[in-house]
Amino acid sequence: MKNWKAAGRAAAMTLACAGLGGPLAQAQEAGDTYGTGSTTDHVLQAYAFEVFSGDGANTTVNGFRARACNVGSCAYVAPVMLPAGAVIEALQLEACDTNAAGVVTAGLYRQVQLEAAVVTLAGPVSTGATPGCAFFTATLAPPHTVNNDDGTYAVEVFITGGSLSTRFQAVRLVYRLQVSAAPATATFPNDVPTSHPFFRFIEALAAAGISGGCSAGSYCPDSPVTRGQMAVFLATALGLHFPN
Repeated sequence: MKNWKAAGRAAAMTLACAGLGGPLAQAQEAGDTYGTGSTTDHVLQAYAFEVFSGDGANTTVNGFRARACNVGSCAYVAPVMLPAGAVIEALQLEACDTNAAGVVTAGLYRQVQLEAAVVTLAGPVSTGATPGCAFFTATLAPPHTVNNDDGTYAVEVFITGGSLSTRFQAVRLVYRLQVSAAPATATFPNDVPTSHPFFRFIEALAAAGISGGCSAGSYCPDSPVTRGQMAVFLATALGLHFPN
């Protein structure tokens, strides 16, 4: 486990070069639904995992790529690229285990810095002695809020008992997005003090650079929004970009 960060970085670079690194691209790929209350899956397909140790093998499950182990035991690692503030609630392993001697195990890990010890956030969740193909879930208690400024995340999968009948197809992280906590002081004290019912949400817009208010110290929360202002809000919030 000590050196999975280097392998995770290599896989992250591969995804970034392919244009799959951003949260919006991940959402489109996985069919995510954005919102503060709804949960969705961040899917790490088996072929996105790097072989970290052992004689890794490739196979298919009904036409979909899967990872197996030719002999002995193997380890696979993949980076987790979720936006800061995302709340991870569970880890789910999609695996097949029809070999009595084989086991598939998955875990979610976090490393604060390169020389620091790796912290287990979820799992390990294992196929155990259950034969067949199924989903195996580990719940995070309490849920973990992603902090990319102070940590690197990865999922690692172990397969023991080399056989194509012991394999995994994907690992899912169940997460939800959330609005940042309210700050202690108000950006717009004139009309949006800390006691204002929309204080937290207006502060989130200000911190994200989406809105600077209507004048110094004022947000004008009850004023109507023009179509032009709406275009600025949406384009900035979504980071809309297109080639010229």
